[in-house]
Amino acid sequence: MIRILTFTILGAFLGLLIACDDTPPTPPVTFMLDRVFPLALGQTGECRDLAGFTIRFDKIASDSRCPKGVECITAGQVEVVLTISKNGQPQTITLPFIIPNGTENVTEYQGHTIRIMGVSPMKFKDKPIDPTAYNIILQVMETPVGGPVAKLDQEFVLGFGESISLEGQEGYKIRFDSVSADSRCPEGVQCVWAGKADAIITFSQGTTSQAITLSTGDLSQGGNGQAAMGPYTLFLKAISPAKKKDAVIAPNAYKASLLIQK
Repeated sequence: MIRILTFTILGAFLGLLIACDDTPPTPPVTFMLDRVFPLALGQTGECRDLAGFTIRFDKIASDSRCPKGVECITAGQVEVVLTISKNGQPQTITLPFIIPNGTENVTEYQGHTIRIMGVSPMKFKDKPIDPTAYNIILQVMETPVGGPVAKLDQEFVLGFGESISLEGQEGYKIRFDSVSADSRCPEGVQCVWAGKADAIITFSQGTTSQAITLSTGDLSQGGNGQAAMGPYTLFLKAISPAKKKDAVIAPNAYKASLLIQK
């Protein structure tokens, strides 16, 4: 009788522990195409514009970011694991978030481009991050089918994340990924140096891609305004909008004016 009572009490106690540890899952968020949205660890985003399209933030596989206030040889990166599902077909991928804005933060999935815009919290020296404390910011865009075409010797403009094909060359594509640095002198301000803007461009040929950094502005202190891509040369002619005093340009507001020649 005592043994039965003991097992009954133990069973009730274990049941209470399990019930107390049963943390409810984070409710899903609804996101729209072309707009940035946050995801907490374990949270799922459901696309309002496309039924059955979801993205779940599974975990951080690694975090080698340089801690704030520490001088490092490289800025490091964060490897983000996502499960993407469309029409009931899930796929788990690992995307590296490069610091600063890199070209590997992007993946193509069944007609859509998924980009990691940010990872938090910030990393500090001697302060480990609780694995459950991570949050990410994503953006999902519809990948153009066909899309615009660039012609040789004619200047063209690409917005943030936009791609363009090269006329007459199947499989050739140019994508404007981001502005990694912008030291241009603001309008109406007298500066010792005019400064420059650095743009990250990805040139693809079939399944092969090459990420390059092109600069525009005063390149007397470094930077290249052109780069060879196979038989072609790509020129960065300008970055817009112009920089203004006390105004911050949103990363997705930049546009790149480019020219390709043979």
